[in-house]
Amino acid sequence: MVKKWIVDKGIQMEDIYGMDESSFPPSSQGRTRVLGAHGMKTQHKQGRGVCTNVTALVTICADGSALDLMIIFKGKHFIFGYSENGWTDGQLACKWIEKNFNAQTEDKAEGCPHVLLVDRYSLHHTFELLQYARAHNIIILGFPPHCTHALQGLDIVCFAQMKEVWKTEISNFEQLHKHNITKADFMGVFGHAFLAAFTAETIKAAFKATGIWPFNPDVISTQQTKLSIPMSIKGSFPLPQPSPVHAVMAAF
Repeated sequence: MVKKWIVDKGIQMEDIYGMDESSFPPSSQGRTRVLGAHGMKTQHKQGRGVCTNVTALVTICADGSALDLMIIFKGKHFIFGYSENGWTDGQLACKWIEKNFNAQTEDKAEGCPHVLLVDRYSLHHTFELLQYARAHNIIILGFPPHCTHALQGLDIVCFAQMKEVWKTEISNFEQLHKHNITKADFMGVFGHAFLAAFTAETIKAAFKATGIWPFNPDVISTQQTKLSIPMSIKGSFPLPQPSPVHAVMAAF
């Protein structure tokens, strides 16, 4: 698909984009390392066990740049975007592709096709969204199910780094202000972490690691495409264990 719709059509890196959404807890969930008094066997750091995550829709380009974000808060009304469950829905997806993605990429493309790589279900591909994409020369390529661990560069590179930076930024904010991050605080803290994590080098590495740009169909290893191992569910449970065939089918 990448060869057919990107390489063979001669689409250059400045017109190749990848989008994904990820959730971010607006408070500390505890840290992996905590400093404490010598001799104490157990150290504790207080963290909120229950909180509402905030979703960020992030779009990166193979030339190393990133588009403006869409932040989705759970609720009824908010300036950036909102949904009742805090995730993308069909209505938000249509709003995003028109007001966010195309508004930032159409002039740059100068009438040429530009490609958007997404998880197959992340945009909630409605008829209206696909109709809009076709009318504005946007080629949408969806990753096959259960393959994002190998193909979604945002997950593999960018979000992995962003999560670590986000933990540090939250901890620093809470220690400085002595309270959790509110919606009013979120954008400032998130923006600082985003700029630190989504550098040009990191973004380019995301496309290279997945073989999108430069195009490299051999970058995905055989190990990454193996089926789930059914034996991983085996244990000493007092329940009948499924056969290996059933276990593999259940995994998918």
